[in-house]
Amino acid sequence: MEAHLLLFVSSHCPHCPVAARVVEKVAPTYKEFGLSYRKIMVKTEEGKELSSKYNIMGLPALLFLDDEGNEIKRMVGAPSEDNLKNNIEKVLGLKKSFFSRFFG
Repeated sequence: MEAHLLLFVSSHCPHCPVAARVVEKVAPTYKEFGLSYRKIMVKTEEGKELSSKYNIMGLPALLFLDDEGNEIKRMVGAPSEDNLKNNIEKVLGLKKSFFSRFFG
């Protein structure tokens, strides 16, 4: 499965630089598994359009999208590296949930 990660940030957001550093460190390691990522500045024309389309209310916001642009998962706030890795692996199907390990 391929997925796209959009990171919504603002220059006025105190937590956004932390989120950007974590995403820019972790996300490239999953490129070979089908993950692409982009940082979206919410004050730009594109940022305003995408923020409205995906109903972004808090920053930083991370959206995982499928190839058709449908939201798969949403995270709000600056994630830890481990939290982001776990969520990326779940979205890409690299990690099975606790229940699926026992119940298929």
